Formats: sequence, C-alpha cells, structure tokens
Amino acid sequence: MDYEAIATAVKRGIGGTENIQTMTHCSTRLRITVVDKQKVDFDALRKIEGVIEVVDKGGQIQVVIGPAVGEVYAYFQDGAQTAATATAAPSQPQKNVWSRILDFIAGSFTPILPAIIGAGLLKGFMAIFVALHWLPQTGQTYELLSAIADACFYFLPVLLGFSAAKKLRANPYIAVVIAGVLLHPTFTAMVTKGNAISLLGLPVKPVSYASSVIPILLIVCVQSYLEHFLKKHLPQIVAMFVVPTVSIIVMSVLALTILGPLGAYIGVYLGDVIRFLNETVPWLAPTLMGAFSPLIVMLGMHYSLFPIALQSIATFGYDSFFTPSGLVANLAQAGAGLAVSFRARNQKMKATALSTGVTAVLGITEPVLYGVNLKLKKPLYAAMVGGAVGGLYFGLTHVVATALASPGVLALALFARTGTNLLNAVIGMVIAFAIAFVMTLIIWKPEQEDNQNVIGAAVEGIVMALSEVNDAGFSSGAMGPGVAIKPQNKQVLAPADGEVVMVFGTKHAYGLRTTAGAEILIHIGIDTVDMNGQGFTTQVQQGDHVKRGQLLGTFDRQAIADAGHDDTVMEIITNADSFKTVKPTQKNQVTVNAATSVIRLEK
Repeated sequence: MDYEAIATAVKRGIGGTENIQTMTHCSTRLRITVVDKQKVDFDALRKIEGVIEVVDKGGQIQVVIGPAVGEVYAYFQDGAQTAATATAAPSQPQKNVWSRILDFIAGSFTPILPAIIGAGLLKGFMAIFVALHWLPQTGQTYELLSAIADACFYFLPVLLGFSAAKKLRANPYIAVVIAGVLLHPTFTAMVTKGNAISLLGLPVKPVSYASSVIPILLIVCVQSYLEHFLKKHLPQIVAMFVVPTVSIIVMSVLALTILGPLGAYIGVYLGDVIRFLNETVPWLAPTLMGAFSPLIVMLGMHYSLFPIALQSIATFGYDSFFTPSGLVANLAQAGAGLAVSFRARNQKMKATALSTGVTAVLGITEPVLYGVNLKLKKPLYAAMVGGAVGGLYFGLTHVVATALASPGVLALALFARTGTNLLNAVIGMVIAFAIAFVMTLIIWKPEQEDNQNVIGAAVEGIVMALSEVNDAGFSSGAMGPGVAIKPQNKQVLAPADGEVVMVFGTKHAYGLRTTAGAEILIHIGIDTVDMNGQGFTTQVQQGDHVKRGQLLGTFDRQAIADAGHDDTVMEIITNADSFKTVKPTQKNQVTVNAATSVIRLEK
C-alpha cells in the first residue's frame, strides 16, 4: 500500500491542505474538520484505493482507512493543520448542539487512546500474571508496575485537558496547569483530611479529581471561551502577558469552586444511572450495544461513549458497558466476515473477507464492516444478532472489564478478575462469533454476491452492440462500455439496486450508482434532449433509492419518432475503470426484459 499516494489523494479530495481546519486520527480513520465542506469531493475520496469508506458526521469528515491509518496520517504532517498544530481558524457552523458535544467528546478522547489502551492492557496482563503466580503482589516490582499502569488513569484529567484544549483551540498548557491544580498534593491532602476548604472566602467542595473525566471537560470548555474573549478585546502585546495570567487564576478558582464540583455531581448522577442499570436490568445495555455497535461505529460516534465507561471504572472499578459489549460486537463482525470467506465464490471477496475477518478478531472492525458485511447486508444482520445474544449473556452473567481497550481477543486480559468473569467473557465471545458465523452461512448465499455484479436491462427490447448506435459519442465507447437496446415498450426500469444520482432536467436520461459501486448512465434516444421533456415522464428524483426492476419513468416512442429522433436506449457504465472487467452481452438481436442481465462486472 502506497501511504504517500493515499495521503496525496485524500488531500486533493478534501479540497487541499488549505481546506483542513483540524485533523487527527483514531485507530482506523482520519478525522478531519474542514473549512468549507462544499470543496470536499466525497465521490473522489471513496474511489481512492486504500480508503474503505468516508463518513460525514457531526461536522467531521471521517476517512476510514483501517489499521494503516497512522502511516497515512504521517504524510499529512507537512502542510496540513493537524490536531497538534491547528490555529484559531473560524470553525464551521455545525448542525446542532448535540452534534457539537459528541464531536468535542470524540475529538478529546481520540488523541489519548493509545495511552488508555496501553495502560489498560498492562493492568489486564498484570492481573493474569498474578493469577498464574508469575507476579507476586508484594514487593517494589509489583508496586512500581501498578504505578505505571495506573498513571494514565490517575492523571487522566491532565491528558484530557491537553487534548480537549487542542480540540477547542484553547491553550493546552494552561489546561494542563489547571488539571494539575485539581491533582496537586496540597489540595489532595486537604480533601483527605475532610476539613472545610475555602478559597478567597468561597467554599471549595472536597472532591478527589483523580481519574475523573467530566470536570476537566467542563473546565476546558469555559477556558476556551474566556481565552477567546480576552484575545478579542485586548491588544496583542498586552494579551501575551495578561491572557495566561488571568486564565490560570480565574479558571483555577472556577474549577475548585463551581465547575469541578458541578462535573463531580454529574459524574455521581451518571454513576447512579449505571448502578441502577447494573442492579435492575443488567442485560439491557450490553444487549443493545452488542447489537447496534456496528451502526454506532459507522457514524464514528463510538469514542463519544468513553465518558460513560470511564465514569463506571472510576466509580465501581470496572466497565460493564463499553469494552464488554464492544468485544462481543467485534467478534460477531469477525464471525460474519469469516463465514463470507468460507462461502464466497468471488476470489477477491473471499480474500477480503478472510483478511478483514482476522483483523476484526483483533478488535479493528471497520475493514470487515465496510468491505464485507455492510456491502452484502445479510452478514451485517447476522453480526447484529450475534452481538445482541453475546451481549445478553454478558449482561446476565455480569461480565465486566477492568479498563478500556480496543475490544478484541487481546482485550481478554482486561477480564481477568476473581471468579468466573474471564470464563464467561470467553463463552460470550464464542457465542457471538458462532451465532454470526452460522447465521451468515444460512441466510447469505454466494449468488447474492453475484447478483450485485450484474446489470439488468433498463427497457424491454432487442439488445445490440453499442458500436451499432448511430451516434459517435456512444458507439466509440468514449463514454464507457455498455449496451444499446431497441425498445419495445415505454417503461424505463432500474437495472440494479442502487441510488438515483441524476435525473436530467429534460427527463431523457438517468444516472444510477449501484450497491456494487457501478455508475450507470441510462440515455433514452439520440439527440432527444432537443425535445425539452416532451413525451417523457419520471417517477423518481435525485437521492431516491431504487430496487432492480423499479419504474424510473416512461417515454413516448411515437413522439420521439415524430421529432425525427432515434429511440434507442443506451445503458453505459461510466466508471468502468473501477472494475477489473466490464462484460456487456456479446450476442446481438437478443430480446431482453427486466429479468435479463445485459452487463456483468468483476472487481
């Protein structure tokens, strides 16, 4: 894979580096906030070899690449404003407050994921080593290893403060200082003593902010507004000294007296909700998350759920929500993908399903989701059922994880607790995988894959070679390969399942994008544009999703003849370069109908 070529193509499709406002990446996708979304060429981005999918969600363009995203991201360091170097460019208006909140949470957590995952797995492996008596729980080695594993979570407000400030274009170093105030030994000692605390005569709630999430996010939000206000109203030479000083003192006071306690209260109430669910309906959240995780991943919103999981860990010492349900959902995705690999006849699909299925076992599901399961649909349904049943088992047996990690087989280390927690985790994982695998074998047939790669006849009539059309623009093949059909009735039908991407204003031509990615031009007659829509009707509009054989519109053959035009219908694949081969029907003078396939595609 040519990472530099992918990065160059993405830069071009996104509208150039000057159109990148901020940029970061998670484990599988580039996450880009653009200055002007109108400059983004989504079709071009999706056609880039190495790009799995492009998601537009919450004001953020998410380019799904897979595990190689880090290598591609490295080529953006020169010229692009990454999350680490973004300036105070004006942010683009977003759809609503909720989208902005989710984008802020996801953008704050994404940069610190490596630290969270690494520290979480270290805690898990330590638990396993202790259980196997390889690591004694006494002595300085265990204490220091525990300190190493816990440091990320203890100082989580510092990490989050830095990344959240980057996201909001506030000063990240000021945010770290304020987070340090919350964790300073002096303040921590005051909290431990339990005596009343005051600052400038204002009461300070004695709260331990170690491992907390919500307080620092609230603090950085207010900090960003304060800094932007001061910079806007102060001369630059004065602002250079005044802004950091005012920010530190004002935000520290607000953090200790108002924002920190408010965040702590929110965390307590959130913990109460989690406790209520765990005690009354422990199966509900894992079942729903196990089923719908693929859809949440498709929207790129899974990282916005981190505060719930981290609050649970901070309150109870475990996560019963994010990592457990993610584990069964990912293994179900893997099971469905590997079942496709087992049955597929198309060699490229077989290889894709095998490689992406194995990747999903390790916790990275976007490749199998976009490359196999979503494309074929029924494997996705099987994966959702498998994830739901696995999540239900987890909920009923109260399977929990001690930390967060990318949910794959390696994350089993996080389930190493006393009792049968690890055993039940393995059982639930096997249940999710097996159900998705077997269900995919039952409901998905290889011929369904084949059907996506054939194009039907748009009209009933006599098919002939495109070269026989009495128009050089079509007969030369310059517009792409395809077939011509001499119509025998007036109906124009969808030749494949897909989306209507164009209805010409004079209703004599349609553009479709099939579920297999083929772009089809259906052109009714030669020079019929001159008729200005006379004799043509349409039943669809741009953006409609259609099924093969669905009526697109009608045309009056006699009106076309009276206007002195040829009524031959051309059916052309305009993006033939996206396929290995495009094979139109070779036989001439063949009568076709809606059930007849006239073009076969092979990727």
